[in-house]
Parts: sequence; structure tokens; C-alpha cells
Amino acid sequence: MNAMAAELDRTDAAIVELLRQDGRLSFKELGERVNLSANAARDRVRNLLSRGVITGFHAHLDPGRIDKRLHAFVDVRLRSPDHAAQFERLVRAHPGVVETVHLTGSADYLLRAACEDPTELDDLINEMKESGGVRDTQTRLILRVV
Repeated sequence: MNAMAAELDRTDAAIVELLRQDGRLSFKELGERVNLSANAARDRVRNLLSRGVITGFHAHLDPGRIDKRLHAFVDVRLRSPDHAAQFERLVRAHPGVVETVHLTGSADYLLRAACEDPTELDDLINEMKESGGVRDTQTRLILRVV
């Protein structure tokens, strides 16, 4: 059991699990499910937020249904560690880059790209290789989000 889980009493743990399943629950519904008033449920959620247990509420979207753009994961290997700052500046400024994470393992970074078409994705990869210190990439297209 991790330290964060040890800090939660049964009611807080139940609230976290219910909100994980459906972050749109009203305080009234949440309270009914954990045997609290709506106000007490609200206070518990606010406390969980202030403690950093709950970090936010998010809508999970299917990018293919919102826009018909091409989405891909790109494994990135840099020429050398000295190129990290150069690469990170490039991807932070690029509108086609949705998210980039620094990793352990064979890839240095994993990038999520959202491009209009294969040509735009190819341009992004070429720009990373020419200006971002990237040695090689491996690209996987996202067919759908499960």
C-alpha cells in the first residue's frame, strides 16, 4: 500500500473511486452513495483537491470523433544527450505536438502528435531530425482510443 492510499479513510477512498468512474457526479449523488450530505461530500472533495489527491477533472475525448486529424505516437532517440534542450524547445513550440514525455528505455522521448495529414506528420519528423537533434524515430498511428 502506498503512502497516499494510507492517508485516505474509507469514505475518501470511496469518493475517489466513484469520481474516477464518473467525474460528473453531483455532490448530492456522491453523498448519497457514501452516506453523506451533499455539503459533506463537497467538503470532502474540496479537501481531497487541496491535499493534491485529486488533481483535476477531465473529459476523455476520442480525437477521431472531434477532428479528422492524424494522431500518432513517435518514439524519439536523440543524437546525444547534449541535444535535449534543443529538442525540448522545438517540441514545446510546435503546434502539432500534443504531449512529450522523457523516458527510460530505448527511446529518449515519446511524443504524441496531431497532424492534418501524413505530409504534416512527415514534416514534423523531418524538422525534428534537421533542427531538433533527433537521430531516429519510430512512429505508430493511433487508430482509436480505448
